[in-house]
Amino acid sequence: MRKYIYNIVLLLTGQIQIYLLMALSFAASFIYLGYSIEFIVKTITITAVVRLFFYLNSAPKPVMEIQSIRKKIKRVIEDETRVGLTLAAFCLFAEWPVLGNDLLLVLSLNFIAQLGSLFITNKILSALTANNIFRKSNQQIIIIGTGKNAKQTADAILNAPESKSVLTGFMDFHRTGFWRYRDIPMIGHPDELSGIIANSHIDLIICALENEDISSAQSVFAVADKMGIPICFMPNFLPAVNRKMKHAYINSLPMMLYRAVEDNQIKLFTKSIIDKIGAVVGIIIFSPIMLLTALAIKIEDRGPIFFNQIRSGINGKQFHLFKFRTMCINAEEKKAELEKLNEMSGPVFKITNDPRVTKVGHILRKTSMDELPQFFNVLLGDMSIVGPRPPLPKEVSQYEQWQHRRLSVKPGVTCTWQVSGRNNIDFDDWMKLDLEYIDQWSLWNDTKIIVKTIPAVMKGSGAS
Repeated sequence: MRKYIYNIVLLLTGQIQIYLLMALSFAASFIYLGYSIEFIVKTITITAVVRLFFYLNSAPKPVMEIQSIRKKIKRVIEDETRVGLTLAAFCLFAEWPVLGNDLLLVLSLNFIAQLGSLFITNKILSALTANNIFRKSNQQIIIIGTGKNAKQTADAILNAPESKSVLTGFMDFHRTGFWRYRDIPMIGHPDELSGIIANSHIDLIICALENEDISSAQSVFAVADKMGIPICFMPNFLPAVNRKMKHAYINSLPMMLYRAVEDNQIKLFTKSIIDKIGAVVGIIIFSPIMLLTALAIKIEDRGPIFFNQIRSGINGKQFHLFKFRTMCINAEEKKAELEKLNEMSGPVFKITNDPRVTKVGHILRKTSMDELPQFFNVLLGDMSIVGPRPPLPKEVSQYEQWQHRRLSVKPGVTCTWQVSGRNNIDFDDWMKLDLEYIDQWSLWNDTKIIVKTIPAVMKGSGAS
């Protein structure tokens, strides 16, 4: 936990340093060019907010991987290009009193300052990264194993010359005789490890065995422990497709945690804040429409205004979903006799001209206004603005194994399915769209889905 907090502080300190450097660059440039203090403050504030948004959307994980200086420069170029284009758009559409040549000069000076800062802090960040196994240059490394995992590990080291590490050789429990991979030789059996350490300069051992040899790793760890050599273990003995791995602890007991979903706490916290703000704004904006809708439902058949239904949320946890009632009062009783008319594949039940839908209900469904009360579900924390639609528990009980993964995130008011044809999409394709959303989730993707939802709702695409 201490290392995790340390790395978070390191990342935040780096960002603060970038913001301060950017502010100094902008302020010095605009003062030199003769712009007002008010304009300078406004420019720096907007630029910082834009840069913060892009940072939160693509921030590296606390355990930072080694990157070449070329990759870091490329990232600086991408970041400053986004900031520059955004600032130029503000200048154009907000009619700010700034000349194009002046803006170009300011952005150029800021870019040069950012590059200078990058070169100065590059070695410091590399040295202070707690979980970086290449903390020292010119390390001598031995890889235990010669299979797929060992080759993958060797590739990762050999393809990162900036780590300045040297592969001494491979050791294997089964292979004998002459063997090489990318000109790195096999130097013996792991039983000979202590002798090699005693007679050579070895800085690190990487245990990259195949599944069938995992039980043999204990002897390697014992030698490394007795002789005081750091050892790195490649935990590839469990399948981890579509999963993210991180260090974890249970009351100081070390574990390896695998998650099938995004685990970046900064991004998830930002998403929760956006959800709360979006729910409050949605309730305020649509409150007149919701009041008129409630009145129309009550006038039509004197029945209840809301349809309160049990749905399955994150990891199958059940909650009460709020919707405006769009069907007749005894709709559930009539459902059994309509099952044969179901137009959706899989466990979902939908028919285009459902006779149970009321006149007001038809309008609400066509315009998706029946979903408006779900802003209260978002406010209560049961749902998110964007996420897979919450299924019925009965539907979940009929899911195939691979379809259960869509329950690994909080359900949403809208998602990819809403903007891709809705009822016109086959059930399996619907599930695949949700899993694709989970695997490719980002704040930017959420923003795009929200933007696409507006015209989809206005057109009534796929609604019934």
